[in-house]
Amino acid sequence: MDDQTLINGLLAKREELQRETAELRERMAILANDIEALDRVLDTCGYRGELVGSTPRAARIILFYRNELRDNLLAELRKASEPLTARQLATLVCQTEGKDSRDRRLLTDVTRRVGCALRKMRASRMVEAERTQAGQAWRAAPSR
Repeated sequence: MDDQTLINGLLAKREELQRETAELRERMAILANDIEALDRVLDTCGYRGELVGSTPRAARIILFYRNELRDNLLAELRKASEPLTARQLATLVCQTEGKDSRDRRLLTDVTRRVGCALRKMRASRMVEAERTQAGQAWRAAPSR
């Protein structure tokens, strides 16, 4: 057997296992969310018994302090040579903050927060939006 054939086979198997691991993690996250939702409904309905495996509700995770996200977004938009989507901005903000932009759950959360912040900034005329094929693209409003 050729070493290159062996290496290619091992790399293919490794890729397959990584894909399967990612699918299992995603499925576990979905199930954990479902269990948490059931726990909340049981709590709302007045159930007072001990739930095995339930986790106490954690406090809200603070990703950004007051105006920190807005300031980061304005800095990134001013540096950009072209309009950026909320997802692109979220990736840049994660990289700037030293957060792992490969974490899908984190990136989705940051993207949601970026979109909300951009809409508020548009209402204040700090940014402008334009429709593109990629979706809504944002740029810093020209200085007055």
